[in-house]
Amino acid sequence: MLEMELDHDSGTLTGMVIAGSFEGRALDDLAPDDLQALLSEIAADAQSVALLEAYLDRRMPGWREDFEANGASGQGAATSAGPMTDEEAYQVLGLAPGAGEAEVREAHRRLMKRLHPDQGGTTFLAAKINEAKDRLLRRHGSSGTHY
Repeated sequence: MLEMELDHDSGTLTGMVIAGSFEGRALDDLAPDDLQALLSEIAADAQSVALLEAYLDRRMPGWREDFEANGASGQGAATSAGPMTDEEAYQVLGLAPGAGEAEVREAHRRLMKRLHPDQGGTTFLAAKINEAKDRLLRRHGSSGTHY
């Protein structure tokens, strides 16, 4: 239900609603009440919920408490929609398909410096970056999360 874009240089996360009552609208153009309504509307789509939560964590750090105070429910962690594909892993890391081990490690390091929860990122984004790195490094015969 959402199409998201991560600017790898700035760490900026933007998105567009591609289905539902807010279809065609940019997340940046939605008021907090609209974002709360959107979150309720997409509740059945775990992947979209996780993406919107990551966006909200960056745009409105106190959104969970605010939404709860407004009567929102079901703001827990989303479950994965399945294992990440190689194509998704390359996209997450901002790499071309077939990138080498050194490129994968460098992209991971660069993104984690900007998007790690300790640096103002979200646990969701950090987990996706780690998952992408681990998936691609398995293809090269090595793995493990190293900072």
